Amino acid sequence: MSRNISPCLVKLSQSSKVELNVQLVLEKKPTRQQQKLKTLTKYVQEYPSGWKKRLELADLLYESGNWELAVEEYYQVIERQPQLIQVGLKLGKLLQLMGRVTEAINIYDKALPLSSNVATGYHIQGLIEVCHCHPDKAVKMFEKAASSEPENPSHWLALGRVQMELDNAQAALRAFEQILLLEPDDIVALIHSYDALLAVGDFQEAELRLSRAEELASDDYSVLKRRLAYRCRMKLVLGEEGKQTKKMVNAVLKLAPHSADAHQLQAEYYRLRGESAKSVAILKKFTQEYPNNANGWCYYARCLSDQDENQGAVEAIHKANHLRTNHYQCNLML
Repeated sequence: MSRNISPCLVKLSQSSKVELNVQLVLEKKPTRQQQKLKTLTKYVQEYPSGWKKRLELADLLYESGNWELAVEEYYQVIERQPQLIQVGLKLGKLLQLMGRVTEAINIYDKALPLSSNVATGYHIQGLIEVCHCHPDKAVKMFEKAASSEPENPSHWLALGRVQMELDNAQAALRAFEQILLLEPDDIVALIHSYDALLAVGDFQEAELRLSRAEELASDDYSVLKRRLAYRCRMKLVLGEEGKQTKKMVNAVLKLAPHSADAHQLQAEYYRLRGESAKSVAILKKFTQEYPNNANGWCYYARCLSDQDENQGAVEAIHKANHLRTNHYQCNLML
């Protein structure tokens, strides 16, 4: 399946300025976004009662990382066309990612009775359970959805993701495998199955999945990031191999200049080369440029801890925790 996984920097709210690195799964690479945004915004202002162009605007705002404005437009669309369940589900997911869980539940609750499809109903119930932090119940709902509609990859993907959150990598792998049976070249499923295979220790098969993803989308950010992480794990940072790894570092940074993950991998590259001071400096600079990015502070804290700079590490992790109180990495480090 020809899909593009695009890195994006999102401000979760205008008031808090909290930033989040996300990866959007798009059917095609966005082009001429700013011009399209201007054109659609003008059209919607001239014809405020319509919904089709407003939906296009909302989708474009979502793709460009302007989630606050996208949410406003999606609300307008479902107010005019409440039967558009998929729009409601997209809005609910956005609200969920932004930490506005109560609103997300409300949207899902409204969408649930509108669905005449049994599998979709189970899926929505699963999303609600995720919002309520009941992953075990969510698994049961997504399993019912997948059983009722096994040809729909979205059910298997949701099931696999929750299983990964529960550290049930083997169960997650089975779910991702179902997607690959339906579509062997689905990039998203290949990447998720790669992560699951690493978690269960099947490194040989994991390498095959990553290699296949590279054949399909060699310049995809998620694929490049995982290959770079692999090269760092193998300590391929010196000599000719090191030059190849450095090229990959530059490519990842070019694709995602605002990504904490990309800068963490750059820092790791220099740490493995024995240039610890440069490694620390890279993450320190990132936190200065993006002080509202929780992941950046987490990576910086870990780097400082590795250098036995414990006081600085504690301060950094508290800053991360202040930005995102339920952040998994922050809680783990604390």
